[in-house]
Amino acid sequence: MNRMIEKVMQVLGNKKIIAAVFLVIMGVLGAVFIHLEKEVTSQTLQRLSDQLSMALNNQLDKERSAALRYALILSQNSNLSDALEQEDEDKGFKILSEVMESIQLYTKTLIRSQIITSDYFIFARSWDNSYAGMPLDFHRPDLLYFQNHKKPRAAIEVGRKLGIKATVPVYHQEKMIGFVEVVSFFESTQEYFDRLGINLYVLMDERFYETAVFMQESPAIGKEYILANPKYTQSDLKLLGGIDFKSFKQARVLFRQGKYLFYEPMKNGEGETIGAFVFSLTEKQVSAYSHSDREDISFLIHLSRDELYDVMMKKSMDNALFHSTYDKDLLYLKDVVAPEDRELFLDEARERLNSYSKEELIGILLDYKVSKEVKGEIR
Repeated sequence: MNRMIEKVMQVLGNKKIIAAVFLVIMGVLGAVFIHLEKEVTSQTLQRLSDQLSMALNNQLDKERSAALRYALILSQNSNLSDALEQEDEDKGFKILSEVMESIQLYTKTLIRSQIITSDYFIFARSWDNSYAGMPLDFHRPDLLYFQNHKKPRAAIEVGRKLGIKATVPVYHQEKMIGFVEVVSFFESTQEYFDRLGINLYVLMDERFYETAVFMQESPAIGKEYILANPKYTQSDLKLLGGIDFKSFKQARVLFRQGKYLFYEPMKNGEGETIGAFVFSLTEKQVSAYSHSDREDISFLIHLSRDELYDVMMKKSMDNALFHSTYDKDLLYLKDVVAPEDRELFLDEARERLNSYSKEELIGILLDYKVSKEVKGEIR
């Protein structure tokens, strides 16, 4: 009987040892799996950060190139350079306006262009001649670049408003008499990421507050930045407002309020950091990327056949309300048009909408969702 009890105890003891060893092995394997999962997640986020950076730089290059093309074309207009050489501001504004109207008529593209004198005064602006004669030297130190360089340049610069500025020097008999410039405000880049469902925030360094006078009513993001996006919500401000940018700059990736945020420095033509771009993606988007076999961010635009059909049908129905796609695009500019463009925009909008019947205008008002700009902290 005693021997039987001893055998039972021995078996039970062996089972406890086996169970203990099994638990230890499972614990080790669990720790390894958790470590590998974290490692994969870290690698995925880093890879996604690199892809977002590449996509951003590609879009910015396109926007810079487009602005530079228009500026180069304008710089070859002999009538415009003659007006600049003769210091005839009225003639310059007339020529510039006519060229911009032709571009808008045939390409449906709104271009902002201006002529600057060699001593940094506004000579003419395509959208508003009231700024003629205004000095720019305080707002545009980047123009000093052309004291030692003759080649055109397109870069992100601050000025009175943060944006892309394509600047081409104009010469008359080997003497520089001024500049032709085309400016844009990240519209096409913003639109690209909007289509992907990615929020892109454009932030200007706070130290340019006095220079960028057209952004002095834009909301501050902490003590470091000023938000340059023309449209934003209180949720956007709350998301950005609590970020520790010092650590964010180093980590480049941050998880906050259920969103993955990615940091990309913004540099001007001299390579100086003047702000930042911040991407915001949902957990679902990041998860989709981690399970995608694609290396780029094109996974975000995958649509099923039914989804694609719904998108095309909605676009067709939206367009049916308007006499032309230009009219529709013009209305969508309502919330993003720059302050200095507003008078030109309103004149154009009134002229286009006068051709619509009362019933058509009611239909547009019922369907068109107006985005109300929500003001944040005012400086």
